[in-house]
Amino acid sequence: MSLKPGSLLKDRYRILSVLGQGGMGAVYRANDEILSVSVAVKENLFLAEEYTRQFQREASILASLRHPNLPRVGDYCSIIGQGQYLIMDYIEGEDLRQRIARLKTLPENEVILIGVMICEALSYLHSRQPPIIHRDIKPGNIKITPEGDVFLVDFGLAKAAEDPHQATITGARAMTPGYSPPEQYGTARTDARTDIYSLGATIYAALTGEIPEDGLARITGRSKLTPVLSWRPGISVKLAEVIEHALAVDSDERYQTAADFKHGLLEVGEIG
Repeated sequence: MSLKPGSLLKDRYRILSVLGQGGMGAVYRANDEILSVSVAVKENLFLAEEYTRQFQREASILASLRHPNLPRVGDYCSIIGQGQYLIMDYIEGEDLRQRIARLKTLPENEVILIGVMICEALSYLHSRQPPIIHRDIKPGNIKITPEGDVFLVDFGLAKAAEDPHQATITGARAMTPGYSPPEQYGTARTDARTDIYSLGATIYAALTGEIPEDGLARITGRSKLTPVLSWRPGISVKLAEVIEHALAVDSDERYQTAADFKHGLLEVGEIG
């Protein structure tokens, strides 16, 4: 059962409005009546064992994280027969998908800055023990505050691998055309380079206003990647090369770490 505006969750969180609606439930803006701060409440209404286990895993992953480009989880609760609820930082501002829709294309320096900050978040996630792979990076999962801070959000598909080489063949998978690399389809191994591809696709879209051709279609020869310069001929050639390197369909040909991707972006920034 969805929460109603005005209702009180856990005798503490006053529901104010619905921020978004998904297949498993909604995300709400709420007020923490004890601390008098805004929070986001994410719910899961699918109470089958696999879904509840996945949602609780998300809560555990997020609660352990401390990074300036990641939201913090402050609370979790489960109401029998109703749903599970994750309480986290409410991040003011718009997501990158909204910004692209509003502006069509973003300036080079802004794209580089967003890419660098998300690379820093990924370096942190990938260095956890065990490593955490986000697996659903796309414009809608990057929030930008009015002050220009950038956050990577929505860890519903995050995977804590037992070791960096484990094939992540269990749990939910997102296949978002244009943003998912070929290995994310089916049961192929996903690792840190999966997130690098998705971030490359995300900043490709931010820079060009176009979603890149789907990775699976590219690796099977049904399409080719439209070069960045075909959409924005006036931008830095080096920036186009950095983005296209991240978008290699063969994971061995991409940047191998988020730190390498960040370094490539920073070099472009210095040239600009």
